[in-house]
Amino acid sequence: MQILSQFIDWVHERPEFVRVCITATIGTALAWATYEIVFFLNPLDPKATTSWGIAFGIGILRQHHLHRTLSFPKNGVPYGLSLWRDVLASIGILVASVILNFALTELGGFHHRIAWAVCLTSVAVFDYLMMKFFVFRRASSERAP
Repeated sequence: MQILSQFIDWVHERPEFVRVCITATIGTALAWATYEIVFFLNPLDPKATTSWGIAFGIGILRQHHLHRTLSFPKNGVPYGLSLWRDVLASIGILVASVILNFALTELGGFHHRIAWAVCLTSVAVFDYLMMKFFVFRRASSERAP
């Protein structure tokens, strides 16, 4: 546990952009593993699209915690509020990315892993903007003087 604590401290010393990139790298690896497990176990059709949606839903909680711990550690927004905001922001991202995944795999004939990568990269910038300016943003009335 000391190594993990040292790693977190090291990440916190980096500029925000670097913290976000580190978080994105860890999150992408975990998202890939989650998707592969879900895809392997998923009996639903269309398999690629439902797997994407399920894995994305699981990832909301994981990514929120990663971003809160690594990317935006001193934001001051209560955990429950930031989680609620993240779920709200992620619903729109989820709907759009499920539609994109369906279009790529079912209509476009893309391999499900290619569609996964396209969907992930397609939502990454919007997800970051939502994290920075909505999920972990304090109201101006809450900011310290």
